[in-house]
This record gives sequence, C-alpha cells and structure tokens, in this order.
Amino acid sequence: MLTPTATAAGTASQPAATKQNDLGQKDIFLKLLVAQMQYQNPLKPQDPTQMSSQLAQFNMVEQQTSSNTLLQQLVDAGGTQATSSAGGASYLGKNVTVQQNQINFNGSPSNFSIVADYPAAQAQVTVLDSTGAAVRTINLSNLPAGSSNISWNGITDSGATAAQGNYTLDVQATDTQGSTVTSHIEQSGIVDAVRFSASGTTMIIGGIASTQANITEIRL
Repeated sequence: MLTPTATAAGTASQPAATKQNDLGQKDIFLKLLVAQMQYQNPLKPQDPTQMSSQLAQFNMVEQQTSSNTLLQQLVDAGGTQATSSAGGASYLGKNVTVQQNQINFNGSPSNFSIVADYPAAQAQVTVLDSTGAAVRTINLSNLPAGSSNISWNGITDSGATAAQGNYTLDVQATDTQGSTVTSHIEQSGIVDAVRFSASGTTMIIGGIASTQANITEIRL
C-alpha cells in the first residue's frame, strides 16, 4: 500500500518527465529560436554564423522527425502484411466454402450452391462466359431458405459442350408474390494454393482466386 508521501513523490515526477520529452519536439525548438531573435540586444544583433548553425540544427530535427514517422509506417505496414500472409498460409489444404460467383469448368460438372435468405418460388441461374454472353440458363422452383446444391454439367442452351475455362454465375430469385429474394452463390473446395501480393492475400480454390473475406466456412 502506497503512503501519502510516496504518492505525492510519484505525482511530482511526472511533469518533469513531460518537460524533458517536450524539449525534444521540433515546435519547442522553433519557439526558442524565435524568442531568441525577438529579445536579442539591438546593439548586439544575433551573429549570422550562429543563426545559420541554429537553422541547420532545426532542419536536422525536422528531417529526423519525418524519418521516424516514415519508419513507423513501414513497420506497421510490414506487420500487417506478415499477419495477413501467415493467416492465408494456414488455409492451405483446408476444405473451405466461399461466397464466389465464378466457377472453373474443366470438363467435369461444376458444383455450387444457391443461398437464399428465405424461400423462393422461382430462381434462375445464368451462366456467363468471359465476354458476358449467356451460355446456359438453369430454371429452378421451390427453393428453400438456406443452401441448395446445384450442378452444371457444361452443356450450353444449344446442346453443345462449353469450352473449358472460367464462367460467371448470376442468380435471380423471387417469392410467390414476385418480389426479389436476396440470394448469392457459394462454392466449396480445397485451398490448392495461396498467393501473396502487395494488394493482399488470395487463395486458389477450384482454379478460382478468392480472398479471405469471402470464406464463410472452414472444415477439417
């Protein structure tokens, strides 16, 4: 338990430490320099050589302060990047579900899920190629709320087999009154690779790149 004397001594020591820190600040240095010029003896003006020296010292303080700020920003950025990279690497080999409306058709059926906020009487999934042209329209009915598994075998509306590559899925769902039901596409797969870049960390799942923010579920 602290005695009144010890408490008072501890309190009194804090202003002294604060004053010492303030002396190192560039604005305090500038104020002292201006005060020296303001109150100098008119009969003995400030020596130009000393003035130049003091201005040079102020410039050094300014540069040092700016350098410290930039170094701290680099350290903070490096720490954030390292944390993000380490987090992304931990997903490698894991089975995850991501909110992603792109699929990679490699000749085998592409599986995905429609996640609806509440039951939908009708839903339509449109498969779009890289140019934005519709190659396949899948009509569905009576979708329950939650996740519904869907599969596209690569057959186009014309009956041909689609070229292998990346496609975009667009889903539109409505209820019995014709009102829009909020829904989105999700996919599950193994994280095959993790890529690091200046813009962030991305994971490759089924041939499609996705960010950590899109992951909705992780399974062992």
